[in-house]
Amino acid sequence: MSDTQEKSPGIKLGRIGGVPVYLSSSWFIITAVITFSVGMQLARGGVIPPLNAYLMGLSCAVAIAVAVLIHEVAHAMTARAFKWPDAHIVLTLMGGHTQFGSFKAKPGASLWVALSGPLSNFVLAGLGWLVMENIQLGVYPNLLLDFFVYANLLLGAFNALPGLPLDGGRLVESIVWKATGSQFKGTIASCWVGRVIAVGIVFYFVLLPFLRGQQPQIITVVVGIMVAMFMWQATTQLIGHSKMMLNLPTVIASDLMSPASAMVSHAMVSDVLSRKAARGGEIILVDPKGMPVGVIDAQALAKVDPRQGGNVPALAVSRALGQGAIVAEESDGRALIDYLASVESAEYAVISASGHVVGLLHQREIIKAVTGRRK
Repeated sequence: MSDTQEKSPGIKLGRIGGVPVYLSSSWFIITAVITFSVGMQLARGGVIPPLNAYLMGLSCAVAIAVAVLIHEVAHAMTARAFKWPDAHIVLTLMGGHTQFGSFKAKPGASLWVALSGPLSNFVLAGLGWLVMENIQLGVYPNLLLDFFVYANLLLGAFNALPGLPLDGGRLVESIVWKATGSQFKGTIASCWVGRVIAVGIVFYFVLLPFLRGQQPQIITVVVGIMVAMFMWQATTQLIGHSKMMLNLPTVIASDLMSPASAMVSHAMVSDVLSRKAARGGEIILVDPKGMPVGVIDAQALAKVDPRQGGNVPALAVSRALGQGAIVAEESDGRALIDYLASVESAEYAVISASGHVVGLLHQREIIKAVTGRRK
């Protein structure tokens, strides 16, 4: 991780059970949509005055935010029971999400953490229904509580569907994970189920009404398309990341490097030219302790008059290597990714098991390999 300050996920609202809670700026968009859509519907029905209708719409938006917050808190608290690290909650345009630090999960724990969210919404819906059945409420509290019960049932049921990025998608992921031993294969399988669900949402809420000769409500069409687009985008990112992680063990430094040999850093250009003529390949300069310090730059070398090669230091025609820019020849993609994150260098000297320089590895080759973009 870099030393630069990490960008805040939004407005910090405080902590619940020690878990930081943030409000993304995008949350205000969905709040406005809910406020006006619910307000317009209530105002058209003539049940309550227009001003009160829009205030009720705002109250409904806040009620959904509370339901989402409790949903995410359930994730965070369940994750804490399994000792998952560094949780924080963000309320966003699409509801909310709980993020965790880097750790190694297990299928069972992952499933319990995921399903705790929908379960919390079903509990809230049940509690709301009990209040409505046993306590006499006024018109406005009754409307709000009725909406709260409906919203929690919808939120719980929708998130329980078995496809990522929905919580229920962890069920498919866990089954495939358990069967194959690979979480990433489980993630890919669950993402494809999620894509089917996304297509189904568009069909059910947008296309089906037209096929039936009905006029769908604008808010239903907009929200349906937004949710489907969000799900498709999220699954695309998850599939790409999972494929990359599956590809990492097959990426080996020795397969990506350009052949190279070492020369002492106090060598002259004439020495470099002789080595080039004899062996070819890249030349890496090393200090008296054998640590790589630079790479001969072909363009800079070509500008030197060979007749003056004995007077020009090899370091003068080299590119500096960053401190610690050394990669073991047998390193696979997982180790190489760590190098990308920890060493500020675009090039790495590749060292054999016996400690000799055998190659030069460029950052772009690592990126192309781990992302599966090798030709």
